[in-house]
Amino acid sequence: MSNIEAHADLHFENLFTAVLVFDQDLRLCRMNTAAENLLITSFRKIAGQTTVEIFAASPGFMENLERIITTRNPLTERGVEMSLPGNRTITVDCVFTPVNDADKKPEIIVEIIDTHAISRLMKEESLTVLHDAARESLRGMAHEIKNPLGGLRGAAQLLERELDNIELKEYTQIIIREADRLGKLIDRMLTPNGKLHTERVNIHEILEYVQNLLEAESDKTLHIERDYDPSLPDLQADSEQLIQAIFNVFRNAVQAIPVDGHIWINTRIKRMCTIRQQLHKLVVVIEIMDDGPGVPREIESCLFYPMVTGRAEGTGLGLSIAQSLIQAHRGQIEYERSDNHTIFRILLPIEYYHERA
Repeated sequence: MSNIEAHADLHFENLFTAVLVFDQDLRLCRMNTAAENLLITSFRKIAGQTTVEIFAASPGFMENLERIITTRNPLTERGVEMSLPGNRTITVDCVFTPVNDADKKPEIIVEIIDTHAISRLMKEESLTVLHDAARESLRGMAHEIKNPLGGLRGAAQLLERELDNIELKEYTQIIIREADRLGKLIDRMLTPNGKLHTERVNIHEILEYVQNLLEAESDKTLHIERDYDPSLPDLQADSEQLIQAIFNVFRNAVQAIPVDGHIWINTRIKRMCTIRQQLHKLVVVIEIMDDGPGVPREIESCLFYPMVTGRAEGTGLGLSIAQSLIQAHRGQIEYERSDNHTIFRILLPIEYYHERA
């Protein structure tokens, strides 16, 4: 293979759009990583199969391919329904392009554009910008509060030294305790601000550790089902920050479920995944799903903002801090409501950790 061909193959694999190539007999002869992610299968598994074998549940898609074989004219079709494994159905835009090369057998290139994924990506990027802006604003406000708070605490300590009446000293102790409590709350608002202290960690050990913490803390009997991918590599990450982030997300699920509710956890690898406008070759995906009522619609768009909560007793900092901790690892937390289940999806790029190992 020449350098030009190798370069072309690299571009083909790194395309965000799913691309499939069929021969004149409508057998799959090539597809890129984005297509593997979309179809939730590998090229090695379905190479050489016909459209009938691959897309039997998607008649509209097959009809368009057969039309191209007859007309040999390019075709763009919007709103094509495709059935995927796991009883999933998506609506996509498809571009069918016949290739008539005199030196090669005719082929059909199919570009599948998941418009929902693109709009979700744009929404996530927009929310990320707003989230970052909100946190910066909050940090500035927190610093402004913390400075006079320190002065207030110091004044209370000086006043306490001048008082002989023990009963009056109880009031100064209240001032000091409340100042300390507010100081800790502000510190939580400012987290994370420090450098990552990375070490080699096993994500499944962290998940089990967090579950043990929550089972000890909760007054509910937790019904947790695990589906771990044992092939996941260790990560080079800040274990304490990772524990805190996963704890915050997991705790949110525990608080949301009813007494007899369930939580599902699964881990897997995702290839060629874009996070915050950066493409990563390999990403660890952690899904924490529960059957609770979900996030109120009015706060879905600002769920990861500081001080936003759907619970009267909540501070609105847990998910915001979790998002910041994961973003410090160049990852992202996503929220989704599907089939009466709440899903929080944590994405952690693997190559980031390996570069720093």
